[in-house]
Amino acid sequence: MQTKDKFGRTHDYLRISLTDKCNLNCSYCNPVISERALSKEEILSYEELRRLIKIFVVNLSYKKIRLTGGEPLVRKNILTFFESLHKIKSEFPFELCLTTNGTLLEDKIEKLKEFGLDKINISLDSLRTERFYSITGKDNFHSVLRSIDKAESLGFSPVKINTVVMRGINDDEVIDFVEFAKDRNLNVRFIEFMPFSNNSWNKNIFISNGELIKTIETKYRLEELDLCEEKVAKDFRVFGHKGRISFISSISDHFCQSCNRLRVTAKGNLKLCLFSQMDSELSLISLLRNSFFTDDTIASRIAVNLHNKKFSHPDIDELITLQNNNMLSIGG
Repeated sequence: MQTKDKFGRTHDYLRISLTDKCNLNCSYCNPVISERALSKEEILSYEELRRLIKIFVVNLSYKKIRLTGGEPLVRKNILTFFESLHKIKSEFPFELCLTTNGTLLEDKIEKLKEFGLDKINISLDSLRTERFYSITGKDNFHSVLRSIDKAESLGFSPVKINTVVMRGINDDEVIDFVEFAKDRNLNVRFIEFMPFSNNSWNKNIFISNGELIKTIETKYRLEELDLCEEKVAKDFRVFGHKGRISFISSISDHFCQSCNRLRVTAKGNLKLCLFSQMDSELSLISLLRNSFFTDDTIASRIAVNLHNKKFSHPDIDELITLQNNNMLSIGG
């Protein structure tokens, strides 16, 4: 069964937030107002996650699964979970990806690769030790750099670096990030600062990717690439550089017309859009815990729910007024 919405967009990419917990405290992600972390009983168990992934891959023909958080690697027994996914992959192939802050990755990445991890994204918003601490509240800068080095050495190609740019906070490092990828197999992806519940978004901090491109072009010549591998990002090559840079413009130039993804929040809800309202979410955790619902039945409910997906999210003026999940529970 292929899943299309009423606008004819095929969906074959699922992002799952494994936990709403994180070992960093980034201001743009963590709510300003402290929220209670979900209990073990309120999140999907590993057994439920395996079943859900199998439903999406086998019943709904999904080709790509990305595991996010919070920080996914803080979850206990995460390597055992990846090992169990490897067994599913061997029978029903799909692309397995991970987004992580990199602080806990260094001593796990070899096993993750052995257990079938195909692609990795590492979040990093500053190349300066003191500023990293200022943004994250933790002194883990060098552990993240070591994780990037190890991922690159193990053959992840490219290692993607996710960088949220905020005016007056780290926008003066844009050129530094471009040069960070100069001689390396890295893809630095500049991501616009997005509004979520209680994350203190405001227009004064927001900086569009169009402005970043102009900044980079004051020093470097950019060539846009048509890689057809990432519908959300606009990819560029810097002449003379090995690595590449990309721009994800969810606010200033959204990619809704080609959206191919769904999300499962940390509490087990199906989210049709990154910015969709909480009251529109389908509780997958309730379906999975009800013995009445078979895999086929759950797949059908997902397909029906997808049909209600809107063509695009509202513009920024409306987005900032809506009640949305915090980024920790959505998984980006």
